[in-house]
Amino acid sequence: MKCALCQGSMLSGKTTLPYETGEEYLVVVKDIPAWVCQQCGDHFVEIKVVREVERIVAAAKQDGVTLGFVKYKKAA
Repeated sequence: MKCALCQGSMLSGKTTLPYETGEEYLVVVKDIPAWVCQQCGDHFVEIKVVREVERIVAAAKQDGVTLGFVKYKKAA
């Protein structure tokens, strides 16, 4: 797989994504499986993983988390 930004090689890795839901909520999901460019560091997350991250963020919001860090593997 080639990077959309620089055409560098993408390898399997992990990334961290912050999610702001409204003005009151910030949830950071760590160690998300992603394709990471070895040249520029850009990342690409597959849609099935994005859907799982969205579920994790929604569950955190429903649990009343207003600021938190979640590890993907433990929450997925």
